[in-house]
Amino acid sequence: MVKHASIISFTFIILFAVVAGLFVVSKQRETSIVRLLDSHTTADQIVGVDKAKGKPFNELVILFEKLLLKQNDASARAQEVLVTTAFSEHRVEDLSTLPIQKELLEAVNWWNEEHKKTTRFAPSNALLVPSLHQVAWLTGVEDPPMFDVLIETSVQDRDGSVVLGVLAIEKFTTEQQRNTLIQEWTTDYDFARQKSAVLLAMLADTSFEFPHTQRQALSTLQAIQKDSDYLLAWRALHDEDGMIIPDIALAGMLANEEKFFPILLKSVKENKWQHPEHPILIASYFAPEIAGKLPFDFLQNSETRKKWWSLYTCGLLLERR
Repeated sequence: MVKHASIISFTFIILFAVVAGLFVVSKQRETSIVRLLDSHTTADQIVGVDKAKGKPFNELVILFEKLLLKQNDASARAQEVLVTTAFSEHRVEDLSTLPIQKELLEAVNWWNEEHKKTTRFAPSNALLVPSLHQVAWLTGVEDPPMFDVLIETSVQDRDGSVVLGVLAIEKFTTEQQRNTLIQEWTTDYDFARQKSAVLLAMLADTSFEFPHTQRQALSTLQAIQKDSDYLLAWRALHDEDGMIIPDIALAGMLANEEKFFPILLKSVKENKWQHPEHPILIASYFAPEIAGKLPFDFLQNSETRKKWWSLYTCGLLLERR
């Protein structure tokens, strides 16, 4: 009996020590979060916001009260965390009482209403750029062509990029057809097809070995493909005018979607794209379920495209990407 009682006592001591230890760790974590959020540096504040993820909505409101009044990146991050938590806890209506950015709040309310609908928006005949066959095929305005017509259509766009052609080929061909194209286009005389071969290999997630090239644009794509080097894509993302190179942007997304998505969204917000259909169709490829719910008519002019991107970004938040 004495031995049995000793075992029970020892067990209770261990359990108490564990509970006490967890309590201390929890308090230390809370103190760390508050300290970071109260820091004078934005970087610390962002770390504090990230550490607070997963807490209940009411606790987040208290923690972020001061931060929400600031106009910096940490405040924007805090708003995003509040939005995702509000949706998961069905507290969307409570966001209207907080200093949330107007554009973000409008997007939240749109998605909240959209979740109650059963209908979906379909593309109309109002194309972004009517002269681009790939846009028509990718958006469903025109039926995709036969394979021969598809590959005979130039993959090179107005700015020399091949993003639209590559995405059309990936969508409307079989795996065997794409593998054949990668083999044939790797040594094709057409530089656009050589670039397309690298991007098609990335889309297929294959470790295809490409021959060495002296052409900088092609060698950069090959290096990104070989090592899934999204940092290289980030460094090589802009041309001499500061505009985005679409092929590099697609390669960066394929190399590391999670890391590159914020870069893509930031570049759109800063108007760094020469042709608006490029980022839209790249974004639609990586989140088709979100893009497919958005009004196609929003893509017709620059003002409504801002609304499209606002809704798209909010949709990513709700999926916690």
